[in-house]
Amino acid sequence: MPDLVLTNATYQYKTATAPSVSNVNCVFTTGKMYAIVGPSGSGKSTLLSLLAGLDLPTGGEVSFGGVSLASMNLDKYRQTDISMIFQSFHLFPLMTVLENVCYPLELIGVKTVDAIPRAQKLLESVGIKPAQMKRFPSQLSGGEQQRVAIARSLAAGAKTLLADEPTGNLDEANTQNIMSILQKLAHEDDYCVIVVTHDLEAAAIADVVCRMRDGVLVS
Repeated sequence: MPDLVLTNATYQYKTATAPSVSNVNCVFTTGKMYAIVGPSGSGKSTLLSLLAGLDLPTGGEVSFGGVSLASMNLDKYRQTDISMIFQSFHLFPLMTVLENVCYPLELIGVKTVDAIPRAQKLLESVGIKPAQMKRFPSQLSGGEQQRVAIARSLAAGAKTLLADEPTGNLDEANTQNIMSILQKLAHEDDYCVIVVTHDLEAAAIADVVCRMRDGVLVS
């Protein structure tokens, strides 16, 4: 699968006096789980935005499969090549759990009759039971909602998952469960999983830990 590569990637906000990310070089490959750690303001979230194509670098390059994101259709890139998982789940509150996971499938043209069994299989793979699929997100626990969010992120078939503090709202037991699911996706299903986290214990299960400080990748 294509590598996601940062080459001297730099990003500086227009009103800032210094770059938020400065000359970062890193290669992210499938089959591995990565954790990006560092104190608040170290550039972690900005780095994730560059990987997601939400921002383009002001210097250097971010590429996927050897193609610069600057020359890509970024909406399509975020729809089919990478997928995001957020701390606050971002589930649609007026859709059932099953409908939430069907939604990205229908966006890419999968008919509802075909989307439903695919969504059910994805939800089962992250431990959501059939009875829970008929519920609305507010009727689930935080850990269950994050499992649904992971299933939804897998629906369109992207093999690179970017997770922004995915366990930030969860207790220790649910944090371990979610990180184990993400690790399994990398090791058993050949995903590239990149997690931004403040939780060093959660980060410890990653194959590679990238430490950020003052916008620089220090290790």
